[in-house]
Amino acid sequence: MRIGLALSCVVMCVAFGSMSCGGNDAAPTCTGVGCSCVDTACTCVAGADCKTECGEENCSLDCTSAAKCNGNTNGALTLECQDTSECKGNGGVDSAITCVGDSNCDLKAGASSTAACSATSDCKINLGSASSVSCTEQSHCDIKCDQDCVVTCAQTASCSVSCGGSDAGVAAMTCPDGRRVCGMSC
Repeated sequence: MRIGLALSCVVMCVAFGSMSCGGNDAAPTCTGVGCSCVDTACTCVAGADCKTECGEENCSLDCTSAAKCNGNTNGALTLECQDTSECKGNGGVDSAITCVGDSNCDLKAGASSTAACSATSDCKINLGSASSVSCTEQSHCDIKCDQDCVVTCAQTASCSVSCGGSDAGVAAMTCPDGRRVCGMSC
């Protein structure tokens, strides 16, 4: 009787354990036509409506021409938004965001993240403390940064930078070299 009860308990624990999702070893999920993942590297192809969920893991998302993408992770998100893609999402600490071509990016990332907007991309990005942003060419950047954030904006780019955190709603300070900073001196 005790062996049968112990065996039943083991079977139930295995069954319930296999039904749970997430955790540190969970593979990312990617829904939408044309969305695929290999390990933690996901790709959305042209015309797709992709939603990538990586849970706690670091992952990457590559959005190709005319894709509509949404990537989310509590880990670091490495996002490449290309050509005429529309990209949304949330990443954790140390995320890296690149918006090129005529892409449209609306993203939030944690501390120590980087973002680069180039060509004619339209970037609305909210970054945590100690992050950096580069806006080049004719990109349009609407940036919100926390403490110790630096935004470099080319003269040909359009930039709006406001500070968050303890300086919420305050415009970034413009340095003599053109950098815009939040919560720090030039």
